[in-house]
Amino acid sequence: MKKIYLISIITVTCGLIFTANPYQLKFLWGFQVFLIPLTAGILMALVQDEDKSYNYASKLLIGSILTGFVYAFLFFIIDYIKYSEYSIKSFLETVDIISIIGFALPLIGICIFGGLIGITIRGVSLLLSKK
Repeated sequence: MKKIYLISIITVTCGLIFTANPYQLKFLWGFQVFLIPLTAGILMALVQDEDKSYNYASKLLIGSILTGFVYAFLFFIIDYIKYSEYSIKSFLETVDIISIIGFALPLIGICIFGGLIGITIRGVSLLLSKK
């Protein structure tokens, strides 16, 4: 489980780097940013030492939810810091849970999809290694 937390932290850090300064990294800005949670989902499945697919589900779901919500909340904080129209109100007045959930759910879905790809890769490698 520690490896999944580490992967979540690395994913959020990479996402923050891309959202904090998108102009220097504009060659990666766009749909390529969705590769970060996809890769995190694949890695969350590959680092587990399980051989049954139903054992992956709980850890993958926890890691995906953690990654999606932390990334969405931190993106909201960066958006609050960057734009001066929010500086009139306090941070707690501008927190909109619906928009955070709306931003986090697609990231969670992409991360789970990446986990399914990782489970498929793991399954194929287990099948090929037994023969």
